[in-house]
Amino acid sequence: MKKQCWSPRSVRPRHAPSKLRAATRFVFMLKKIFIATVKLALILALFSFLTVRALQGAAFSDLRVDARGVFFLGAGFLFSFIATTVTVVRWRALVQALDVSLSLRDALRFGFLGFAFNLSPLGVVGGDATKIVLVAKKTSISADAATASVVIDRFIGLYAMFVLGLCVAFASGFYAKPEPLARFTTQVLIALTLASTIFLACVVVPPSRRARREKIAGAFPLGGALLQKATAATLLYRRRKTTLFKAFVATLGVHSLFSVALYCFAAGLYGDVPSLIDHFVLYCSANVGSTIPLSAGPFEYFLDELYPLFKTDTTTAFSAGYGATIGVAYRLAAVGVAILGVAYYFATQHAPQRPKK
Repeated sequence: MKKQCWSPRSVRPRHAPSKLRAATRFVFMLKKIFIATVKLALILALFSFLTVRALQGAAFSDLRVDARGVFFLGAGFLFSFIATTVTVVRWRALVQALDVSLSLRDALRFGFLGFAFNLSPLGVVGGDATKIVLVAKKTSISADAATASVVIDRFIGLYAMFVLGLCVAFASGFYAKPEPLARFTTQVLIALTLASTIFLACVVVPPSRRARREKIAGAFPLGGALLQKATAATLLYRRRKTTLFKAFVATLGVHSLFSVALYCFAAGLYGDVPSLIDHFVLYCSANVGSTIPLSAGPFEYFLDELYPLFKTDTTTAFSAGYGATIGVAYRLAAVGVAILGVAYYFATQHAPQRPKK
């Protein structure tokens, strides 16, 4: 019998792999905590800056508290709730388009819980990940399909907002305003709409030879890796063009409702406010900040910068601080909707499912 030669390599620590995995998990946890801490610090810094700027003006002293204001604030909350519910129903339709059965109750539970996580320092990534995990556990959907449903839902939401914002910017004459910020905002909306259209074309058109269009989408110098992953995920919807179109139309309605909600919050807090069509421009333009991975802050900041562009001789509520105050009211309404959604999630957690007919 041949003797086995001993060497230092033949002796390996028994628990090395488990220790390595534990160390990897620890580093990953530290990374998540660090990212969440940085995001929270940036959010607090932005709100502190906006608060100081509002205190320097008359944004707080001009706040109105009367029956008319309460009515508009209540209407704004109602429009926000309806719009959020429609987004959940839209996501459910995208899941069902992949031949996966998802009840309306479960869609509302998962969707509202994900919406609540969107408001946390983790931002949209935490909310999307929550929806992916929950729907994958509840249904027979694969992880790739669950990811695709969330990715395409997020993309349609952004794309419809860019298109709506660009249309109302030209319809209202906002693009022709002489202020540099107005021109810059219009140019950004044009660029984002074109880039989104190119990406959507790479997804819905018939597959190219050797997937060249998909590779082009992933070759963008900025966000190329993200586009490549998004393209790979959304290829599952290449043959679901009707569903994508219906989701796009529904999303136009969603952003319209949110724009009306923003107008209601402005009218509920102050006397003289921009017109309803102006608030469509304000909502879509300020929400370009939603592309920044922060759950709060960028929207309020851009809103505070944009409101002074709509100042006229007959209006007063347009100096620095007013937009941020209206944005905070809009944000608090979102928190209220999230609280209702979380309450619904736990209230229906053990409710029996209705038998299918």
